[in-house]
Amino acid sequence: MKIPKQAEAADAAAGAQAVDPDQLQSLWTLVDNLDVLFYVKDLDGRYLFVNQALAAVFGSDPASIVGRTDEGFVDVAASGIAATDRQALGSEKVDTDEVVCLKNGDCRIFRTVKVPLFDAQRRVTGLCGISTDITEQRRAIEELVQRNELLNTILANVDAAIYLKDQQGRYLYANGPVLALYGRELSDLIGRTDRELMPPEIAARVAEYDAEVFAGEGGEMREETIIGADGCKHHFRSRKVALRLPGQPVCLIGFSSEITELRGLRTRLEQERITDSLTGLANRVMFESALEEQLVMAALHGARLAVVIIDLDGFKYINNTFGQGIGDQLIQLVGQRIQQCNVALGSLARLSGDEFAFTLPRAATSEEVARQLDQIRAFLAQPYAVLRQPLHLTFSAGIAISSDGKYGAAELLGRAEAAMYSAKDNGRDQYRFYSPELGSTVARRVELERDLRAAVGSTEFALFYQPKMRRDGSIAGFEALIRWNRPGVGMVAPDNFIPLAEQLGLLLHLGRWVIEQACRQIAAWRDAGLGTIPIAVNLSTSQLTSAALPDYVFDLMREHRIEAGCLEMELTESMMMSDPDLAIAILHRLRGGGVALSIDDFGTGFSSMSYLRQLPVNYLKLDRSFVQNCAVDPKDADLCAGIMALAHKLDMHVVAEGVETAEQHRTLTDCDCDLFQGFLFSRPMSARAATEFLQSRH
Repeated sequence: MKIPKQAEAADAAAGAQAVDPDQLQSLWTLVDNLDVLFYVKDLDGRYLFVNQALAAVFGSDPASIVGRTDEGFVDVAASGIAATDRQALGSEKVDTDEVVCLKNGDCRIFRTVKVPLFDAQRRVTGLCGISTDITEQRRAIEELVQRNELLNTILANVDAAIYLKDQQGRYLYANGPVLALYGRELSDLIGRTDRELMPPEIAARVAEYDAEVFAGEGGEMREETIIGADGCKHHFRSRKVALRLPGQPVCLIGFSSEITELRGLRTRLEQERITDSLTGLANRVMFESALEEQLVMAALHGARLAVVIIDLDGFKYINNTFGQGIGDQLIQLVGQRIQQCNVALGSLARLSGDEFAFTLPRAATSEEVARQLDQIRAFLAQPYAVLRQPLHLTFSAGIAISSDGKYGAAELLGRAEAAMYSAKDNGRDQYRFYSPELGSTVARRVELERDLRAAVGSTEFALFYQPKMRRDGSIAGFEALIRWNRPGVGMVAPDNFIPLAEQLGLLLHLGRWVIEQACRQIAAWRDAGLGTIPIAVNLSTSQLTSAALPDYVFDLMREHRIEAGCLEMELTESMMMSDPDLAIAILHRLRGGGVALSIDDFGTGFSSMSYLRQLPVNYLKLDRSFVQNCAVDPKDADLCAGIMALAHKLDMHVVAEGVETAEQHRTLTDCDCDLFQGFLFSRPMSARAATEFLQSRH
């Protein structure tokens, strides 16, 4: 750097006043080596002098900067230099923080002082500036502020009470949850103790815990109770530790999470665990526990205890017909009546659904049990005012009697339940005492239910096929009949497991499987060159109340390219009764999608004529009860002929099922029957045998 040249420039800018050259050289040398930025500018912003520190910031040397403006080194638009220069050149001293953004993108912060330079006439000729780089200092301050703000924000918003106390129990700090608990501002809480904030006995327990912490004990998590500003008890789970900082007195820091709601929830959950929410009675868990205690007491006194389970008959129908709201009202009323029946009950519970259980501790004999139960059933049988018309209910009950403490609560309940189901299976509106014979029957049913549930989704089910024959002896199609190859038992006919599958809610799944297998078989026979052979499947009540059935069937028909009329579905008249409107709508959709429909067991339903004209059916299947004697009883023959004439008038075909003799076949042919099905032609056969049967007739 050539100081004389800069000195000359600066001297010229200062009015060319006489200065000792040696003094001036010393001055420039001192300024040039300052750690701060020192510079002089003229009125146009051109640098007349810069020291080494400024040259280092600009990444250049002083000689290359002199005579140039900031635009060659600085992003002027992003910096504050131009504004502060204008202030200084306007005869105003500037003392401010200034942001300078360099061409390389680095932005620095300077503490800057700028003063104007005057000539002898006090005219401004330029400015002189001194700038100190405070970038790192500012960043450190900002980081510290940010850390403090972050800490304060976290402590203020954390969902826990955080506080500091000294050894006298005075609060030194408390976050938002603590202040909200006591309903105070921070300035009003600092310096106070718990004794000033809540009742003495509560504060004493808190102080005792704090003292243990200061003594080096009690660092484990504990539950505390605090009385808040609302006067209510608040429960906390707290951890407190002694905090020892260098040069500071020991203090206590505490972290407390409120568990008031959690404790209330625990209480409610425990209550719900043992209580029925609808009736307020004990549930099965509570009843079994109480029953165990009663059995112990009965054994000690050599007494017997009767366990009774009652169940509403037809409650599912009531729920489906009148809605769950009416069903719930009935359950509540029944529970209330059992409590009001003037019979001494040991305990009472709602086990599930429409099942109630109670004990009769004062029934020494079976006759006394029966008498008390008759009294209860008579009281329960009185009409219930839940609808415009009084609703009458009947009940089935099962009874199990303890014997010298031999059986536990769960076993006695199981026996009473088995006796109750036996009462239902034998006509309902009655009660049964448990007996070993009944137990064997129930055990067999339980095994059947277990095996049936396990069979669903396995390969234990198969379809058998029985042909439908035309008058000329040709095959009109087949009816698909499900069979269950039960392990260890063999083939089980549908009458022996379909009703149970319906009760267990398995029939909808099985019904879908049957439809899919039938579609596969139709396609297999077609692809084997045996022609288009229709197959009929039986619908269940659960399928006929499923609005999703048509779409499922249509998807299968498209997948297997089943022609219209090749898949037939059979239904009984009684299946229509649960929801006739929905059933008729589903049948119309099926018929419109190319599914043929048939009324099975026609003539045995109680509403045949009323629904016959509404149903979009293609076939009537004449029940075997009419076919059985048609060849020997002219009245049966005339009845068959009348049904067929009616069907033909309605553009329907008639299938006679159960045809077993040639005489029946001739009589039905004379009655103008269209199709025949029965042992005369073939028993139900496997898919392979049915294929061979087709091939022999092809």
